Amino acid sequence: MPNGLISSEDIPIIEAFTGDKLNLISPVTLRENLAYIFTLIGLTRLPDVTELEVIEDYIRTTYPYFTIQEMRIAFKMAVQGKFDCNIEHYEKFSPKYISGIMNAYKSKANQVRKNIPPPPEPPAKQLSEDEIVEFTKSEWLSGKREDFNRVFNADKVFMILLKQKKLSFTQDQILETIKVVREDNLYRLNRMHPKDAKEYMKQIKNEDFIESQCKKLALVKYFENLSN
Repeated sequence: MPNGLISSEDIPIIEAFTGDKLNLISPVTLRENLAYIFTLIGLTRLPDVTELEVIEDYIRTTYPYFTIQEMRIAFKMAVQGKFDCNIEHYEKFSPKYISGIMNAYKSKANQVRKNIPPPPEPPAKQLSEDEIVEFTKSEWLSGKREDFNRVFNADKVFMILLKQKKLSFTQDQILETIKVVREDNLYRLNRMHPKDAKEYMKQIKNEDFIESQCKKLALVKYFENLSN
């Protein structure tokens, strides 16, 4: 069976995984469930007091992290012929007999665990507009603060601040921003390798690219004013 596919037969096993650990259940509970198992396998010669103490100790110490519910299922499935193990007890419920069935169950349980699909990932947290702005602002102010082109998520942050009426520009401010951007681009071009300069020239002829640069520069000025 491919991983991630659970058969109806496996569901009780999965539910039993979260049951009562064998190393933690009370002696009374363990003996009550052993009585069920004795009946299930048709055991008529019941263990005496000494044998029962050995059996209980063996179960608790050998299978401490299995649950009593798993143990019940293990013997039930063995009786149903679902395991490749010998279920003939010859009227002796010994540790060796217990191990044969529990080891067969262990193989089945391990396969069932592999087939359990992983839990779904929690949905990604949706940041509020203020959190989006704060992230971009913090990233800029905590960085080198040298290149306005590195402002993260500028278009979205710019639109948020405009909507919140935290940004406003006069015509002179807009023209000054465009001028600074163009001067910075010219400075970059003059320092580039000719091949890189050719590619960059194509970018700065794109109005959308220039507009994005202007938004980034405007955000830098806004963030810097807030920090002063």
